[in-house]
This record gives sequence, C-alpha cells and structure tokens, in this order.
Amino acid sequence: MRKSELMTLWNVESWSEEPYGVYFVSRRLGTNRLENVGQAFKKLNISCTGYTEDDVLSLSIWEQLYVQLDELDQLAKRLIQKGIPQEESVVLTLTDIMLDKSGCYDAFALGYDVGESPAGHLYVLVPFDENFITLEYMRQLIALSIPCCYNQIKRY
Repeated sequence: MRKSELMTLWNVESWSEEPYGVYFVSRRLGTNRLENVGQAFKKLNISCTGYTEDDVLSLSIWEQLYVQLDELDQLAKRLIQKGIPQEESVVLTLTDIMLDKSGCYDAFALGYDVGESPAGHLYVLVPFDENFITLEYMRQLIALSIPCCYNQIKRY
C-alpha cells in the first residue's frame, strides 16, 4: 500500500516516523452522529513501535482493520465490561491501536482509556491476533464447546 492510500483510508491527520517507530493520528467519524460535525470525528492514535515506514506500508492488515474496526471495538468493549463490576458505570472509548514488532500485543491491540479507578488511572489493552481474534474470546469459545478442557487451557 502506498503512503497516500493509507493516509486517505485512515483519514490521517498527522504522521511521524521516529527512530523507534511510526506513529499517526487518524480522524474517524464516530458512531454517534452529532449536529456539530467537528465533534463527530474522534482522534485515534495509531502506534507502530519498532516499525519503519516501509514496514508499516507493507502490512496487509490496514484495509481489513479499517473495515472491521467498529466490530472489533464492540467485541473488545464486551470483554472489558465482563471484568468490571456491574455496579460501576464505565464509558469505554477507543483511543489507540498499537502494533509492536516485538509481538507483545500479538498482531495488534486496541487501547481504551477507562479513567480513574481505585488503583489510579486505568488504561486497558485488548490484543488481537493476525486473524483478528482475541485470546480471551478464543478461551470463551473453547469453554463453551469443550468445558472439561477449559481449566487446562486457562492455566497457560
């Protein structure tokens, strides 16, 4: 993919190539349609740590990630909400997409600024693999289909 194509697809506002990676800010139209168009756009920070510009442009995930982002966002929010007590009201806002060449997020992670918690400011990452599946989601599917094996998988 050419840089201009990636920037157009993601509506890139700013692009920075640093010695430690490539970082850009995307402006995407929020799912709530507001009267003020300026407020309808949300900034999304995309960081590609350890990648060069050529590496970023050679990644095959960009178009699929763009198309499936709302669906992945909803899945990630459901997984996060499962870990939050029901009596606590938390607004989850997608603020970041993170890729790291070391693989510490698997293929990529969606990042959410949850806000203040009893332990301090909370930021949650939900990692996805190259097939756009989260490990936690796979564990849940396995638990539903093979309950007797779930406890063994959960330990790893």
